[in-house]
Amino acid sequence: MKKYVIGAGVWLMSLSWATAQPSPANLPLDRAVQLALQNNKGIKLADSRTRAAEARAQEAKDRSLPQAAASLAYSRYSLTGPFSLGEGSDGKALLGIPAGAFNATIGGVTLSKEIFGGFAEKSARLSADLLARASQLDARRNRAELVYTVTDAYYNIVKLVRSTSVIEQNIRQFDERERDARNLEKEGIVTANEVLKIQLQKNNLQLSRLQVDKARQTALYNFNLLLGLPDDQAVIIDTTLSNPVTTLEPLAGFLTRAGQARPEVQANILRVQAADAQVRNVKSSLYPHLGVSAGYNYINPTTRVIPEASTYVSAWNVGAGLTYNIGSLYNLKGRLNGAKTAAEEASLQGQQQTDQIRSEVVTAYNTYQLALEQQSVIRTAVGQAQENYRLTESRFRNGLVGSTDLLEANSFLLQAQLNVINATVDAQLAYQRLLKATGNNLN
Repeated sequence: MKKYVIGAGVWLMSLSWATAQPSPANLPLDRAVQLALQNNKGIKLADSRTRAAEARAQEAKDRSLPQAAASLAYSRYSLTGPFSLGEGSDGKALLGIPAGAFNATIGGVTLSKEIFGGFAEKSARLSADLLARASQLDARRNRAELVYTVTDAYYNIVKLVRSTSVIEQNIRQFDERERDARNLEKEGIVTANEVLKIQLQKNNLQLSRLQVDKARQTALYNFNLLLGLPDDQAVIIDTTLSNPVTTLEPLAGFLTRAGQARPEVQANILRVQAADAQVRNVKSSLYPHLGVSAGYNYINPTTRVIPEASTYVSAWNVGAGLTYNIGSLYNLKGRLNGAKTAAEEASLQGQQQTDQIRSEVVTAYNTYQLALEQQSVIRTAVGQAQENYRLTESRFRNGLVGSTDLLEANSFLLQAQLNVINATVDAQLAYQRLLKATGNNLN
């Protein structure tokens, strides 16, 4: 009975341990991109900057609204006196202040609005709004960069997983070759040294498998960080790859789309417009400013909260004022030159970035074309390496060649198989880079 109880306890402990382990999650590329966009800290920081720019735009709009203020104050005034100065013909003092004290409650409401300020309010609102929209486009650019970063990391893991599979397959084949070589050694066809060379090559492959496996573990850990997943979350990568597009449209179409769709181009246009609006804002000091105001004043010189009608004073007032800063005629040159320089820099930076984007599109286009052409060459090389290995192995079995030739043929075959994996993954990544260069990898 005790034995069954112990066995049940061990089974329950193993079951709880298994359920505590994170189960592997199937993670296709599109799902990985979605997780990164939701969880990545860099994207959250970019969104925070966008909200800050939108808040500054709202502040500029708030400043253009009419300004209203209200005040209410209570004071107690103690008069000095009695005091008199001089004497009139009637025997009374010419100037006198009686002794005593009184209370006063004074309140007021004012409303003011600048009607014309040299277009300062309009240009300030426009500049802030344009910069907020440019910040939104910057956030879109950051998302495009993240999509490509996730794609690059994903395909790097695919390379490592598929390379591990090829190396393990070669190790299993070397196990068979070692057994065959030992049998041939017994028959006197090969020497012990030939067997030793095969064992050495198998050990080298095992070392390569360890290195690739550690690189895969590191890549998966960093991949989880990029996606905002737990460090120990096991994921299953989709290693099925095929060329997304085998023929490309002319380069001119990609260049046109990049000029229209890249968020950097649109953001630079908005920044140039914002800089021009800032120049107009500085120039607003050269114009006179016209404002209007309205107000209500209330004075209650008694202690009563609600005084009698004859014991308080109230009055409405409306007014208009025109002001002009004469100093703007001679002290505005530095600010104006600075604003104009900033506008010129924004324009030049936009032109420079446009050139960089065009260069990026051309490079990505040619890289993808090269990747497609390389694939056909590499596939031909794989067929040649397989045939070369088949013939060399047959000769080795018949004692016509040594293990050196066999190992060399196997090395060519292994390298060709790895080249196929790298070429297929590189073609996928080159196409993603082309989409990013044209501003279409978020679609």
